[in-house]
Amino acid sequence: MALLRKTRSAQYLMSADFTANFNDTMVDVNGVTKTFGSVFGDAGTFEVINLPDGAVVTGGELIVETAGAGPTAYTMSVGTTSGGATLLAATSLLATGRTALTGLGLTAQDKNVRVTIASTVANATAGKFRVRVEYTIDGRANEVNPN
Repeated sequence: MALLRKTRSAQYLMSADFTANFNDTMVDVNGVTKTFGSVFGDAGTFEVINLPDGAVVTGGELIVETAGAGPTAYTMSVGTTSGGATLLAATSLLATGRTALTGLGLTAQDKNVRVTIASTVANATAGKFRVRVEYTIDGRANEVNPN
């Protein structure tokens, strides 16, 4: 049995952002170029943030900066390569606001952050949103506290 001592090191919190507008395009996980809502039939799933091995998600949010307009339902879910909505279930993009990520404590081992866009009935004519993910990296230290 090991004799443990208090931790004397700390690391900085890392943060990564991804911002998109309704009419931006990106290659989805299947290699097809799709929009973020301006074509309602796209329903794209996109890898938007690379996480290093050993990253532990400690926080984050979905921020709707400009409300989506056009579709009757317009949502984004946030997950990883191993699960579609592990960080945030489908959340409406039809109103401005901030929604905190819920799947905290997830350890990334070859897992990047993915978003899935879904909309119905009509093409989006407005919408801007940002996904922010905060994380630490296992085994890393930036500072030593000597006392």
